[in-house]
Amino acid sequence: MKKFIDEMEREVSRVKEYIPPIAILITADAGAGKFELARKLSKDLSIYLISNDYVRNYFYQLAENTSEDTRLDIQDMVQEINEDRSKYLISHRISFVFDQNVHNIECYEKINKKLYNTPFRQFKIRIHSDDQHNIKAIHDRVMDYDRKEDDVIGDNVFYASSFSEEVYWQIKKRKEITLDDGWFDFVINRTDDNEKFEKDMDDVVKKIKKYVES
Repeated sequence: MKKFIDEMEREVSRVKEYIPPIAILITADAGAGKFELARKLSKDLSIYLISNDYVRNYFYQLAENTSEDTRLDIQDMVQEINEDRSKYLISHRISFVFDQNVHNIECYEKINKKLYNTPFRQFKIRIHSDDQHNIKAIHDRVMDYDRKEDDVIGDNVFYASSFSEEVYWQIKKRKEITLDDGWFDFVINRTDDNEKFEKDMDDVVKKIKKYVES
């Protein structure tokens, strides 16, 4: 099996030291641009990107089938591995962005419990997006196990698979976002205007930099 922690140990020297360290959590429906934002935050702030998709799709490469039992087994492995990986980052005070959908308060509390009584400063970001935009974005995805973005620290490969509209609605129902906008530090409204989305992401990065470097 891939040695995920060993891999992290080789990468973390590239992470910028912030005092206090920062943890960025993102909430968005599938296809809204969560991974795009996470990559940008990692590159522009020089922080570690930890991604559920990265671990999940590593195991899907090895799977002999894609049955529901296989999906549940992989889901359990992803949870266990990223539990260990996030604990590693937190215990070593390494700033990170977590590419995992923090869709409700229970999901948040699982992460916050690990951050409680640590020096980490949290930033919570919400991306609003239209369902039809998300469905098209997912349809247009191309899974690429070899494509990497070297400026991203950590999970820098494009492990994002395409899936059907039916699966999109299933995921949206299973991971219904129940957190109010006022709970977040930053809210981005995603449209088909990619230039605006880039500008909005830039604005969020600048504001976080201002907070952590002041």
